[in-house]
Formats: sequence, C-alpha cells, structure tokens
Amino acid sequence: MNRLFVGLVLVVGLFLPTSVWAAEVPTESFSLQQLRMEKRFGFGISAAGPLSLLGLEIDINLSEEWSIGGGLGTGLDYNTMMVKARYFMLGKSVSPYVGAGIARWWSKGTTEQSLSPSLLSEKMLDPGTDLRNGFDVFMVYPVLGVQFMHPMGMAVFAELQYFFKLFNLANGAYAGLGMHWYF
Repeated sequence: MNRLFVGLVLVVGLFLPTSVWAAEVPTESFSLQQLRMEKRFGFGISAAGPLSLLGLEIDINLSEEWSIGGGLGTGLDYNTMMVKARYFMLGKSVSPYVGAGIARWWSKGTTEQSLSPSLLSEKMLDPGTDLRNGFDVFMVYPVLGVQFMHPMGMAVFAELQYFFKLFNLANGAYAGLGMHWYF
C-alpha cells in the first residue's frame, strides 16, 4: 500500500501535462493578494511534517490571508492524515504564516521494531507498545511557516510544528517542507 502510494506520487509528477510546466510568466508586477484569489486550489507534496515521510496535500485559499488544507501520507510502516488552517501575513512573494491542525498517524500492525521519526517512537507511543498490534495516535499542533509563491502558481513552503498527543499531551517539535501547484 505505502509503496504504491510513493509510486503514484512519482508517476503523477512525471506525466503532468506539459502546459502545467510551460505556463507563461506575467511580465508586469503581480499582487500576491490578487494571485491568491485567482489561483485558489492547490495540489502538492510534502516531506516530513504532519504527513510524516511523504504525503499528498490539497490547499484551498479561502481569502487573501486564510487557507485550509488536508492530506494523506505515509511513514512507510504506517499511514498518516491531517487537516490544517493557515493565516498568511502577505508579503511581495514570500509570506510568513501561522496556523493550527490535527493529524492522525496509525497502523494496523507492522513487523518493524522501531519507527521513524523518533518523535513517534520515543514520545507519542507508550513504552512497550507492541507494533505488531498496530497503533493510533491523534495529535493537534500549532504551525509557524513561510511560503514563497511564484506568479505561475508554484508555491514552496517550510514550516515548524509542535505536536501534542491528544488525551495525554505527550509532545514534541517537528518540521516539514512542501510544494503546491495552484490553479
């Protein structure tokens, strides 16, 4: 399942229509506020962060400053999903943002003895957890990040999260990178 997911990400990236990559770049200056309203829907990938190792994300610009997003990912030996909201402090093409989200990391069982990242294995899972029986971890997190958005609609972001496990508040910091294509 997880290898199929990684393969799907690679195939989609390789076979996107050439018109996506050959879009004309506006020559006049652009307004990030106007761009975020013209290009409301984003699809992309992320590495690390709330989707663990690798994930697919969608993002919807609700207004110039607010967006909501969600995604599905993998930690190779377990699955991940998340939903988040972000508030952007708009700049010329680079915008810092703050946000919050909820994530779930789970498995129905694995033969691995330890899992990555160490945030999961050392802080979120109870000591002595038998990974063969699976696990289910729900986390809430604040996020602090920065996004660069190109006039063609390509956006790259980096963010820091601080995860809190629901019900016992085990916690730890993590970071992630990603790229969205808005259209």
